[in-house]
Formats: sequence, structure tokens, C-alpha cells
Amino acid sequence: MLTKFAFFDFDDTLIHGDSGGKLLKYYLKKHPLSVFKLFKVVYHYALYLLKIEPLNKAKSAWLYPLDKMSDQEIEKFYQEVLEPCYYLNVIEELKKKKAEGYTIYICSASVEAYLRFCKLPVDEILGTKTVIKDGKYTSQMIGKNCKNEEKVKRIQEVIKNHNLEIDYDLSYAYSDSLHDIPMLKMVKNRIKIDTKDGHMSPFEIE
Repeated sequence: MLTKFAFFDFDDTLIHGDSGGKLLKYYLKKHPLSVFKLFKVVYHYALYLLKIEPLNKAKSAWLYPLDKMSDQEIEKFYQEVLEPCYYLNVIEELKKKKAEGYTIYICSASVEAYLRFCKLPVDEILGTKTVIKDGKYTSQMIGKNCKNEEKVKRIQEVIKNHNLEIDYDLSYAYSDSLHDIPMLKMVKNRIKIDTKDGHMSPFEIE
């Protein structure tokens, strides 16, 4: 079925800033002694930059707070830290599109471990996945980082499962980043989010 979609990135699109960094800062503030774990984070990111280790290990190291936080704590992080960072004009745009009958997807490199607590009127949340062990989300990343072409793959998988087809001319995509050009090219209407204040303008792609 031909469907009009609105695809939204999350970091610096729906919220101001990087949600993964906010998670780490939030956890360190509550558990300052865990600062020593940052050595492990730096170590794995250095190996990633040297192309010795894959991104998965570096990102999993960064997400170590998830191993220590309960679902209630992760939800509290979302509510107390991420929600106040919403660009209100972009949130209103999302709600407007929903009211106009658009199918709304959030597609982000941020992890589903905390994105799942988003209470915005969205139809799908597609984020980077981590292992769920005994019903609990962990830091261990599985699959590919939900970025660049991976976003397109994830979106296509879901819409295929729902027997939907993107109405190219009527659909929209919102992002702050050139990394999202593959996703932006899935639709005709491409909106750039200014990371300073959430201002929206046409996203020009050469």
C-alpha cells in the first residue's frame, strides 16, 4: 500500500545533542567511581580508530551504564534528561505530520535500549540494537550501527513486513547530518535541522 512517511533522526534532530554522551554523563554523575571505566572506553575507541577493532566493541564499551541500570532507571534517564532536550518546534512538526495521517518512524544510531521509552506518537522506533539477556537490555551491540545505509536497510525491512510502499512525492525525512543522505534520498521532501536551535530548512543534496 502506498503510504506517506515521515522519517526522523533522533540525536540533534528531535533532541539537542548526543544521547549516548548524555547517558554516560548521567550515569557518571550518579556513580562517580565508575569514571575508571572510561579508560576502557578510550582504549576500545583508540583500537577502533586504528582499525584494529570494529565499531561494535567501542560502542559497547561506551554503553556500559546499560549493564548496571534497571529498566526503571533507563526510563527515568529518558524522561529526565532526553525529553527536556527536545527541539519543541520539531516535536510539533512530528505531531502535525501524525495528525495529517503520516506514518512516523524514528531511525537512529542511538540504541533502542532507551529509545523504546519515547512516548511521542510514532509508529516504529528503529535504533541500534543491543543484546537482551534475561529480559534486560545490555551494552553489547548486535548487528550494525543504525547509521548511513543501514538506516535504509532497516526501514525497507519494516515496510516490507507491513506490505507498505513509500509515497516518494509526499513523504518527508528530517535530519541534521550528511550521514543521513541515504535515508533522505528515500523521499522527495528533505528537511535539515539546525543543531543550534532546531530551525528547519530544506536539506539541499548535491
